[in-house]
Amino acid sequence: MAVTRLKRKDRRNKEFTRIRKTNLKNVKQLVYIQSPYKEVSGIVIED
Repeated sequence: MAVTRLKRKDRRNKEFTRIRKTNLKNVKQLVYIQSPYKEVSGIVIED
């Protein structure tokens, strides 16, 4: 019975690490662009 539980736990751990790795890759790929209005603080320009 303990072997089955360990196998399930192993599968779950592998799945969580796979998801975590993909999320970290996606976060690293985000490109942060500086705001063109950084000199003017507190003003929101709407068109």
